[in-house]
Amino acid sequence: MDTTVPGVLESLKKGEWLVPEFQRDFVWSIEQVSALVQSILEARPIGMVTLWEQSDQGQIPIERISIPDYDTDLKKTALRYFGADLRANKRFALLDGRQRCTAIAMAFGGFRALHGLYKYSGRYYLDVTESDPRKRVTFYKESDVKKLNLDRDSSCFSRGLFPLASNNDGEPVLSQWMRYLQALEKPEHYKGGEKPTREGLAQRNKILQEAFQGIVETKLAVYIVPEKYLLGDICEIFETLNTTGTKVSTVDLIHSWLYNDTFGKARPFLLRDWINDLGAKDGAIGWASTDDRPELTAQIVTACYVALESKPKPRQVGKGKLSQITSVKAGDLLATPTDHWEHVWQHDELFAQYMGDAQKSICGGFFPFTSCPYPVSLAIYVGLRWHSRFDEAKTHPWAIDELDALYRAFFWRNALTRRYDQGFLTQIGTDLDRLKELLMRRARYKSSGEWAKAIELSLADLIACPTPSKDELVDLLTSGRLDGAIQKAVLLPMLGAVRHDIVDSSISLAYPSTIPVELHHIFPREWCRSHKSGPLATVLDEEKAGRDYANSAANLMPLSRTSNNAWKQKFPASFLAEKAISFEQNKKKLRPIFVDEKGFRLLEKGERNIEGFWAHRADLMAEDLVDRTKLIL
Repeated sequence: MDTTVPGVLESLKKGEWLVPEFQRDFVWSIEQVSALVQSILEARPIGMVTLWEQSDQGQIPIERISIPDYDTDLKKTALRYFGADLRANKRFALLDGRQRCTAIAMAFGGFRALHGLYKYSGRYYLDVTESDPRKRVTFYKESDVKKLNLDRDSSCFSRGLFPLASNNDGEPVLSQWMRYLQALEKPEHYKGGEKPTREGLAQRNKILQEAFQGIVETKLAVYIVPEKYLLGDICEIFETLNTTGTKVSTVDLIHSWLYNDTFGKARPFLLRDWINDLGAKDGAIGWASTDDRPELTAQIVTACYVALESKPKPRQVGKGKLSQITSVKAGDLLATPTDHWEHVWQHDELFAQYMGDAQKSICGGFFPFTSCPYPVSLAIYVGLRWHSRFDEAKTHPWAIDELDALYRAFFWRNALTRRYDQGFLTQIGTDLDRLKELLMRRARYKSSGEWAKAIELSLADLIACPTPSKDELVDLLTSGRLDGAIQKAVLLPMLGAVRHDIVDSSISLAYPSTIPVELHHIFPREWCRSHKSGPLATVLDEEKAGRDYANSAANLMPLSRTSNNAWKQKFPASFLAEKAISFEQNKKKLRPIFVDEKGFRLLEKGERNIEGFWAHRADLMAEDLVDRTKLIL
């Protein structure tokens, strides 16, 4: 079956279409809403919604669609609901299509946040003066609506704007648009009472008529799942949608499974809420969020399951049988049993701590996943820590510092060889097992040192790619901006270890810092560009130098945004003198960003030492990276 835009609004207002508690919040941007509206006005296909028939004794809690707003009574953020709180005779749970339906309610039903500080506080209009059809749908924030009197039709019409949601409550769509068509001919709606030319009026009339036709003729396909199906069946339907082109995320599927399995308990497991709560805990900050790669958290949870010796059986997903979970691919995530998820949930402080310990193992401090090459590799460390905490002692005859040393060497060899550029999801489970096996060998040796020396070759075999030499790394660090993961790898030691801004000691740059941290070009890019000719051409001209020193890692360091703005137009020697920055007073802050006394003196001496500074700093950075690949306790 199908329905129209007015039909969607009617179903939402009457409380027939409702949202399950496990559904994610409305997350579309203003631009996404406008794009859907544009498709409707042009009578183009707008997809499908999936409904699940519900009885009075429905299986899940359902409620009207909502968006965040400010509650003046409670004096805090609360949900604003669309339509009256009515009990419809027949109710359906919106399984897929909440975003689309909420967007329709906002654009054509006037659903909006009332408080001006909220994202969805505003209204949508059709601009008949716009010649480009793609730009005719326009959004005004509520503050601008009030300022321009756009909540009054006369003010709207005089500007060529027609509210997509009628300003007259309860007005039928046909009456609304007939009124708009009549308004075109009234002189009082034009500046000075002067109407457009007949051609101009005809064009505006055409735009309005086409928009009205789009609203009443555009069809939204509706698929109804009968009430007899259980939530577990619904999850399988979502899984099928995933394989047939409809974008339903793996995290949405897991969320549905977990909600189904824990519904009826005092606290059902709401995965998306938990991921966001986890992201506020020390160690997991910058690593757990539903806004950016939420599957990363699921991958780490599943890695903990893979690492365990004693664990519940996998969940059977679909019609196939999965005898064991061996990796962190989508199928493995879906098969991770609810008992394991609840166990992690119960120990999420520990889970977050292990995520933080992994970061400190890598480079001595915290950093967000966006700065990490192959962030999913943290799952290996967290999984092994989980194994050491919850399996019998005889299964892990090694100490945490030995794991730290092994994982650090593994991580850096893996990152610098770019081994995970292809097929890393399958590789994660295999690597976890191999590191686990290397750690198990600890019981054969009297000391950590003997064990480390003995497994060095085995670690090299595991990576199976030659680690870059110091000279190769120096070349890499001075050759210009690198691609993807390798650029993140060579900069991570600085980002993880930096603590204070070298210009303003009161500014902390240690992650998670409230101060924006930026990568600053020590020799500013603009200065380098303006000196490509003349005596410095052999260094600053990329063709003559054979490399792009100015944009290389050797010319980058973290600074606060304010310090970056102060420095970025100035030559380093001048800026250091101006700010009275000495090496003696700042050596502790300079060490983590690979500026030693020799490098600092090169900076102070001026232009003739530019290449020498970059070469020396690249040498320090390369030596540090090589040391990180060694299994040292």
